[in-house]
Amino acid sequence: MNDPAKYLDHAATSWPKPAEVRAAVVRWHDEVGVSAERGDGPGHRAARAEVAAARNGLAELVGVAAERVAFCSGATEGLNLALRALLRPGDRIVTTAFEHSSVARPLQALVRERACRLQIVPTDGAGGIAPDVVAAALASAPTALLVLNHASNVTGAVVDAEACIAAARAAGAACVLDACQTAGLLPIDLGADVVVASCHKSLSAPPGLGFVAVRSGLDLAPQKQGGTGSSRALDEHPTAWPSAFEAGTPNTPAIFGLAAALRSRRGEDQGARLFAARARVEQLETALRAIDGVEVAVAPPPMARVPVLAFRHSRYDAAEVGAIASQAGFTIRTGHHCAPWLHRCLGTEAPGVVRVSPGPLTPAATIDEFAALVAAL
Repeated sequence: MNDPAKYLDHAATSWPKPAEVRAAVVRWHDEVGVSAERGDGPGHRAARAEVAAARNGLAELVGVAAERVAFCSGATEGLNLALRALLRPGDRIVTTAFEHSSVARPLQALVRERACRLQIVPTDGAGGIAPDVVAAALASAPTALLVLNHASNVTGAVVDAEACIAAARAAGAACVLDACQTAGLLPIDLGADVVVASCHKSLSAPPGLGFVAVRSGLDLAPQKQGGTGSSRALDEHPTAWPSAFEAGTPNTPAIFGLAAALRSRRGEDQGARLFAARARVEQLETALRAIDGVEVAVAPPPMARVPVLAFRHSRYDAAEVGAIASQAGFTIRTGHHCAPWLHRCLGTEAPGVVRVSPGPLTPAATIDEFAALVAAL
């Protein structure tokens, strides 16, 4: 079983979930048990209140109207839905080497299926994404869409998304922002046309839930059709948001958990959470750089990173380091982290890396113990 004190994989899924989140999920199972739009009894009304609370909370984070936030099974579904709704045959897309497979693979599929044209902006010398290079790529030819990962899930480097989004607007391109690594840690109300994120990372909700938030005036055609709980007998899928993007039975227990997580954070200093987790990353980076045979993959400036660090060991494969760490009770992540383009830029496509991602409550002693383990290899 995982030890909460030694859990260092928050970039994948934050854990353990707050007590309020667990209690909210149990409440749905014990007291509610229904979906918000599948009836009008007391349980349905309770579900509607929690769904509205979660939707309103996300709308506040993104800076859109609540009805422009649709829930989905996760960021993978949300990105697929958004990209397929936005892109037309022959469209040109600019994106970056930071993108996760949930962007890279749908875009490659659209290149094949719709003859879309794709330009990938590589990392700069410091392992970041330079906004001026993004702007030049956008201006080099008529572009329909910029797809931008707000922060790398491999190195933790944060993109100057505001500058890139402004460049897209100047070039007449729409922008999709992947905020999986930043929602709940950094501001994500940055002017993007579409914001997509999972809710099980720094938003602290259970797995199996994500959202798509779309600015008013941008119409996205539904990409899947089915039941929405509508009281009208329609054989055509609704086009009004948010139900247009919410076909099928929703993950209401997870939405209850998200609503509780968002409530628990009201008035909380979001920066303090990020500062605490960053401090653990900086502590680990300092320790690792002093160990012979260890190379930190890329270390962005402290104020331009989320709490993620990747490294390689000259004498041990990443998977071997992971196995040794697991035997010592640590939960980390090794391999390629669904980021194929970035590994090509970093030169780590074959060996992969060891990724450590502490949370705001990770003890300093855990970092010391992990660093000592690596030093003893």
